[in-house]
Amino acid sequence: MQKSQEDNIWDHLPEQNIALGACEESSTEGYDKEGDPPQEDLFNAANADVNFRQLSWQGAAVLIAKLQIGLGALSLPSTFHSLGFFPGILCFLVLSLMTTIAGYVSGNARQYYPQMHSIGDASEIILGKKGREIIGWIYYIYLTLVAGAGLLTTSVALNAISDHGTCTTIFVGITAAATLFFGTVFRSLDKVSWLAWVGVASIFLAIWITAIACLTQHTPAAARSSGGGPINLNIHAFPSADFSTAMSAISSQLFAVGASGTFFSISAEMKQPHLFTRSLLLGQSFIVLTCITIASIIYGKVGQYLSNPALGSAGPLIKKVAYGIALPGLFITAILWSHVAAKYWFVRTLRGTHHLQSNTARHWVTWVGSMTVTVVIGFIIVEVINFFNDFLSLVGALINPIFTAIFPGIMILFFLATKPSLYNQTGPNDGRTYTIRHWLPLAFKTFKDGTREKVAVFIACLMILVGVFITIGGTYATILNIKTSYSEGVSAVFSCADNS
Repeated sequence: MQKSQEDNIWDHLPEQNIALGACEESSTEGYDKEGDPPQEDLFNAANADVNFRQLSWQGAAVLIAKLQIGLGALSLPSTFHSLGFFPGILCFLVLSLMTTIAGYVSGNARQYYPQMHSIGDASEIILGKKGREIIGWIYYIYLTLVAGAGLLTTSVALNAISDHGTCTTIFVGITAAATLFFGTVFRSLDKVSWLAWVGVASIFLAIWITAIACLTQHTPAAARSSGGGPINLNIHAFPSADFSTAMSAISSQLFAVGASGTFFSISAEMKQPHLFTRSLLLGQSFIVLTCITIASIIYGKVGQYLSNPALGSAGPLIKKVAYGIALPGLFITAILWSHVAAKYWFVRTLRGTHHLQSNTARHWVTWVGSMTVTVVIGFIIVEVINFFNDFLSLVGALINPIFTAIFPGIMILFFLATKPSLYNQTGPNDGRTYTIRHWLPLAFKTFKDGTREKVAVFIACLMILVGVFITIGGTYATILNIKTSYSEGVSAVFSCADNS
């Protein structure tokens, strides 16, 4: 896709100073009482056919929840079996805290850069044009992979409901076609947020039905169907897995709360971006509490007999009921992630032109083309790697750490380095490009400025190190698991086999 000649985030930057840790109440500068965007904003409502800035803070909260609940939550119980019950919970809490910090930094950064729409724009500000291209492409691939995971999980649901009524590839294709249609119809996130309410409710109800059914069963369903031998739940309070299994589980956990890279786009379409922190805390708290509660119940009652995804852990009948209820939510997951991915290229292509918010032929061709390319790529990828657990682990290990740990850590250092005092009270937002060689040494010099700066530098460095560790260790482990899956004949490309 071609970029417009005006596709340069620095050309539109406001002359504002950055201050790390600005509070929610004081961050409304530049917005009027009605939440109208400032003149420099990417999405200007004046004389626009499409107003992209209509998303309420409640809608943003449910989008934050929906971007994460559904895929990762269904794989979480199996990670407890790999990591051990108590270490599994502790690990998930640590990862949740880290991704919440990442989400706070990502979602609130746009208040100081109203032209920012995605992590690609943030990468240009911090790392320059080359950084933008590298991070931007990785970001798009990540979004497309998760959209593909949504297609895959929806095909699992259709197979479960229909008793494998047709070839799995056909189910994935039907889901992809429906995703393309509905994803194209809704161009703004405020419209998609209404779908997200339905998606969150359906998956929340489905996983609770599964959990309650597991609680009421004296014997796990998988144990009853295994031939009547001795039952051993084999619940681990502490880990007994090898390194590769443990890292694969950690990668899956990160996937469950790893959508913070998309929070730039959510903030960009909010009526009142200064309320993003409120949305983040509400959406993230809901996800963390739900995931821990459900995973603990299912693993505690089923143990090693759980299935992955977890909706099949209570037996064939409950499996059909749960997947039937969850089906809209799983389908909406594919729509939402495809929408965000397509919007990335849509904005990059039309930024700075009147086509961005006008119902012109170029506007529609760009939007439909972006959605089509995204869904087709997602379909192809998911048909090549079409086994649920390893797919989530691969995304969680190879790409998620970049957006949930490494780059947010770099952003914190950048914000520290660009405190006005270090630039004679002007800050770096004057249109000039500051390379990492200029601002990185300044970031570490702020360590002497006070306790808050010390804590911020420590957190930033810790996030970067954790992200690098998960990327290397998790990717290595997941590749080994995928290799084993293929050697055992678990799956094949474009397979018709039942994946439920």
